[in-house]
Amino acid sequence: MRDLKDMLKGAVDKIKSTVEKEDIPLSEAYAQMDKDIEEAEAAYGKPLFPSDDEQIPLNEYYLKLLGFKEEANFDEIKNHYERLLQKFNPDNFEDKKKAMAEKRIKLINEAFQYFEEKEKNKQKEQEQEQEE
Repeated sequence: MRDLKDMLKGAVDKIKSTVEKEDIPLSEAYAQMDKDIEEAEAAYGKPLFPSDDEQIPLNEYYLKLLGFKEEANFDEIKNHYERLLQKFNPDNFEDKKKAMAEKRIKLINEAFQYFEEKEKNKQKEQEQEQEE
């Protein structure tokens, strides 16, 4: 059985080549893509794209992205974030690995910004409660 990644890449490549050759209209190419996705899902044994109720919460997603298996407090997240920034600093890599490190840093920053915003909101709420 082909690897899932190869199957998806094959489906995308097939659409690109078909449309570039202008053998069929784009709508037919998309219809073929839908069939290829169904084939990949059948081979994989489950849907490739989770439904809304199957998606993990954003909090859990970002924790996993940062390497946590369970809930962590903001100080733990901040310390680990700083270590990850050093580990994946693009200046430490060359060529393709540098580009991958840049993408990883982007995701790490996105995750940290999420938790940083949560922490700021938490502090604002505490300040408001103290004022009341």
